[in-house]
Amino acid sequence: MVSVALISCNQDKKPTQSKLDKDLEVELDTTSKMIKFENSLFSLPSPYQLSILIKDIGSDYNSELLNPTENHKNYTNLFKKSVNLGIYGADLAYLNIYKQSPSAISYFSVIKILSQDLGLSAAISPSIMERIENNVDNQDSLLFIMSSLYRDVDFYLKENRRQREGGLVLAGGWIEAMHFLTKLSLETKNDLLIQRVGENKQPLENLIKILSPYYNESEDIKALIDSLIDLAYEFDAVETTYEYKKPNTIPESRLTKVHSVTKIVVSNQVLQIIDTKISKIRDLLIK
Repeated sequence: MVSVALISCNQDKKPTQSKLDKDLEVELDTTSKMIKFENSLFSLPSPYQLSILIKDIGSDYNSELLNPTENHKNYTNLFKKSVNLGIYGADLAYLNIYKQSPSAISYFSVIKILSQDLGLSAAISPSIMERIENNVDNQDSLLFIMSSLYRDVDFYLKENRRQREGGLVLAGGWIEAMHFLTKLSLETKNDLLIQRVGENKQPLENLIKILSPYYNESEDIKALIDSLIDLAYEFDAVETTYEYKKPNTIPESRLTKVHSVTKIVVSNQVLQIIDTKISKIRDLLIK
């Protein structure tokens, strides 16, 4: 699933409905995704991965982190609809991880509306809403259905050469996931969360590369890319160190294992600046 960046772009074939209707008790892939975009491979973190991490460190559910569903009425152009489809997708990941099923249904309903507005109705089968309602209290099944839906949407976008919308959805999902991550990093001072913030330096550069071909297509896209480039400069202050440890030689196998430890350091000042700029970008997208 872009996982919910909301689009998983490493899927080559559209899953069949019969496949989707099989046993839903499957292990979800919540790791970072290698995304093929314009014949290039990019790595972007999964909002599900970040939501699970946030929950695992003991952070309580906070509805104030989400983009309110009523805001969707304000999104009247392709740009706003696309980026907020990604934002609401990341919100849905957060809701599902915390088992907020009633709210998750509301957010999915908004996602469906935005998808229809973007002409993605053909990617959503008529039985999807019924299946979601029937599995509202089954978190694993609900997550699988959502994942299947997003793969369908991704397939549709690629098949219909709508990479621009796909890139904007990815951007919205990444920005919302980083919004969760920076806000909770400042609140909890958790070292693992802070390190995850620093690890997004390369994914941010990847996102800029994905969006760059559309720079001159609208003032909204131009402003978004400019703000992401400005944010990327702040990530230059993130320190990365590599500690090489003594190699481990295995004589019987004639092998030598080389060990190293990568450490990412984000100062509190840099974290606050990144959080401020993420919030500024997000505020412009969701208003």
